[in-house]
Amino acid sequence: MRFSRFVAAGALVVGSAAVLVGAAAPKAEAPPKPPAKKPAEKPAPKKVVRVVEMVLHGRIEEQAAMAMPFGPQPRLLRNYTASIRKAAKDDGVKAILLRLRQPMLGLAKIQELLDAIGEFKATEKKLFCYLDACGNGGYLLASSADRIVAAPAGMVMLTGLAAEVSFYKGLLDWAGVGAHFAARGKHKSAAEPFTRESMSEGSRQVFNEYLDDVFDQFVATIAKGRKLAPAKVRQIIDQGPYPVGEARTFGLVDDVAYYDQFLDSVGDDLGGTVKLVKDYHRLGKKGADLAQMNLFALFAALQPKPEIPATKRPKVVVIYASGVIAPKPSSYLASQVVTATETRKAFERARSDDTVKAVVLRVDSPGGSALISDLIWREVERTKKTGKPVIASMSSVAASGGYYIAMPADAIVAQPATVTGSIGVVAGKLSLGGLYKKIGITTETFTRGKNAAIFATSSGFSESERKRLDALLDDIYTTFVHRAAAGRKMPVERMRELATGRIWTARRAKELGLIDELGGLKEAYELAIKKAGLEGQDVQPVILPREKSVLEALFAPTARARPALLCPPVPEPVLHALPYAQVLELLARENVLTLMPYVIEVR
Repeated sequence: MRFSRFVAAGALVVGSAAVLVGAAAPKAEAPPKPPAKKPAEKPAPKKVVRVVEMVLHGRIEEQAAMAMPFGPQPRLLRNYTASIRKAAKDDGVKAILLRLRQPMLGLAKIQELLDAIGEFKATEKKLFCYLDACGNGGYLLASSADRIVAAPAGMVMLTGLAAEVSFYKGLLDWAGVGAHFAARGKHKSAAEPFTRESMSEGSRQVFNEYLDDVFDQFVATIAKGRKLAPAKVRQIIDQGPYPVGEARTFGLVDDVAYYDQFLDSVGDDLGGTVKLVKDYHRLGKKGADLAQMNLFALFAALQPKPEIPATKRPKVVVIYASGVIAPKPSSYLASQVVTATETRKAFERARSDDTVKAVVLRVDSPGGSALISDLIWREVERTKKTGKPVIASMSSVAASGGYYIAMPADAIVAQPATVTGSIGVVAGKLSLGGLYKKIGITTETFTRGKNAAIFATSSGFSESERKRLDALLDDIYTTFVHRAAAGRKMPVERMRELATGRIWTARRAKELGLIDELGGLKEAYELAIKKAGLEGQDVQPVILPREKSVLEALFAPTARARPALLCPPVPEPVLHALPYAQVLELLARENVLTLMPYVIEVR
């Protein structure tokens, strides 16, 4: 019994001790739970970068003849330069992508584009270039890009500059057609294609000097863009053209890829996904102008538009003079011409509107009719007398009659490669008597007056007729020289030394005092604002002559756009010869021309 109590008491003590010990001892930790799995993190989306895509192909013109309500829009130089400058100021645009598909434009127009590109790159934005097909002019543009990529199957047709001059004397002799011409200015060689079988030595010298200057500018532009020595560029040109693999080896292109691959690489360069912005010059603040696609656009294009907007803002009017200077549109060429009637109306509107403070005359013309050139010259003079400054802006060519209409301006601005000068006069006719005899046509001419048949096409000039033709040429040439001297504030004798009918690049013409500044339409426009005292003001630009409406183009008797609208495409070899046909047409109408020597197209 006592033993049982002892055992029970012992058990109680032991149990109590165990409880106390257990309470004092640290608790055993539970095994740690495995960490919860975090959801897989998605890669951060790439930012979207806006890149303006600018596709250049075909002929790029100065002015559109007609407002097109639908279909392809005209390719105008000012739209491209304005788009580039707009993109430079647009914070949402990170780069421009130039896609070149054999654009056709002269070196001076390329220089105008390069000026705008230079302003864009000065903002430290990127310029990329993709070559689908590339000739000399296209590569000149491409050379300004930060990176050039070419299509795998493409070629870089960098071969240097070439200019062909055709002579038709052999054809005319074979046909029995006589060419009877006279000129003032020893280099005034506009008639040589009809009177010679090859270029005269004086003309050849002038032509080579001109081409040397243009080629120097061509090489210097590529050397600067691609960071190559000019001598190296000349060596590369001499070995062209190139398949794209060789072009990459010589440093002409940076990579070879398909367009989709190129876009991906552009995105990598910019650190995002590329969003291409097309038709940038037609995008407003709210995005694309969808009116281009609806019926209202057609109705709007059918209606005539106001010449000068009825606003109170000060305005600078840009008057375009693009094409051969002639009495009316040519039946041979589907191109614009510069007429006295339309140009006079534009100047009259600028003079009569009090909100117009200055005028920019944009010239892209090889000249033409001496009479029409003088009538346009008069409009410039009349406008200056109202106190409104007139600034001439020269595009690819402003020579002979094209220089005549520009020379009275308060200042002349031109690109370094602009063809200008050619101060001289040519006159004459083709006699068809031999052709008539070959094909069995006989002609009888009845006259009253010794020189009544001076411009008859059945025979050449008699001695008396030749003397009167010389008198006409002397008078017009003297007028040209004196007016050029007055416009350029130069002694007449010094101007006579320059007035040999020869052409210059504007770079050389500036050294001779024939132009004032090197630059494009933007520089001329800014100079007009400065001379009108409008700096810092909200100036509204106005373009004249305005684009014709569709109805005007189709039904107006003298509509400029009608030939371009109705003529079928012309094969390139025929197109190359058509300017000479236009010269003959002008001679049939005017007989005395201020026209630059030859039809110069450097390719």
